[in-house]
Amino acid sequence: MTRVAMDQDTENKVLVIKNMDSGYLVAGEQVTLEDVPYGATEPIAEDELMVQLLYATYDLFKRDLASSSADATELRGRKPVETMSIAKVIKSNNEHFQEGDMVIARLPVQQYALIKADDVTNLKLLENPYEFDDIRLFLSVLGVPGLLAFSSLYEIGRPKKGETILIVGASDEIGQLVGQMARLEGLKVFGSVESDEKLDFLITELGFDGGFNYAKESPYEALPRLIPDGIDIYYDNLSWMSRLNIGGLDTHFDLLGSRHLNAAFASMRRYGRIMFYGTIAEQTVLDPIIGMFLHNTVLKRLTIRGFALSDPSFGKKWGKLHMERMQQWVKEEKLKIPTFEITGMEHAAKAFVEAFYSSENTHTHTILAVT
Repeated sequence: MTRVAMDQDTENKVLVIKNMDSGYLVAGEQVTLEDVPYGATEPIAEDELMVQLLYATYDLFKRDLASSSADATELRGRKPVETMSIAKVIKSNNEHFQEGDMVIARLPVQQYALIKADDVTNLKLLENPYEFDDIRLFLSVLGVPGLLAFSSLYEIGRPKKGETILIVGASDEIGQLVGQMARLEGLKVFGSVESDEKLDFLITELGFDGGFNYAKESPYEALPRLIPDGIDIYYDNLSWMSRLNIGGLDTHFDLLGSRHLNAAFASMRRYGRIMFYGTIAEQTVLDPIIGMFLHNTVLKRLTIRGFALSDPSFGKKWGKLHMERMQQWVKEEKLKIPTFEITGMEHAAKAFVEAFYSSENTHTHTILAVT
């Protein structure tokens, strides 16, 4: 998508994945920084832009892997990391962009980049009608993660006041946003997480009605205890991790997703909605329960649908309403968006690894502040 000038009068580093299928990711080994040439004074061609990266987030990078037809084993060899970022236009030869404009796009995690004319259409001006001081919001609740959470809940979940939602894997950014939106719609909200600290955060800080630590309690025991009257919406935010063949994560989350699903079937109410991000657990894990799966689907008139970030109906149908409602909720301080920020390009590899292995902190939206 980008190229750089040929002289090297300014430092310019890029984040690179050397090999992503070699086990547990380590900053400085599989994920490293490399120098690339950049010329601050070199003129740019017609319709091109020069941008300076300000913020990058990696949280959707792993979801891209999960929802693709391939898995992380394809990321062998050197590849620059590209992810959703906010950048500032520092030089423009394009009539649609001016110096000083803020843009949001999928960009390399690179301090300075020249955007070729053919790729300028991928950039979007950052529109901030409420004049939020924290533009990082446009990489979270007002960006792609917020759109994914919003559109999936309303398109598939169709929440109604008084219903009950269970969010499986509720501790990440998507799970937290779905839970808070459901609460604003008058639903009872429950979540499963991997630690007592995260469970306490969901209940005391985000207003969840309850939940359980799946590292300590089986969903077969937890769901009848927590939700004796049944579940209307089952939001699976965990099984997508089974697509990530990184450091043994695939098997671990595969089994967890299957156990939650098995337990939830007994608790689903009639006309309940079951939704999965990306993929459900591997077929070999589901084989023993496929009969019960189909039987309960018919018996309880359940709707079951998978979804992914690339679903065309999501952005086109819900994009405008997402921005209107989310900006209003943020302005009214009805949503909490915990952010874990790492400052400095020198820490880019550390921030990347943190996005994959963040079980020890509740601030699951990892942002790299480049400058």
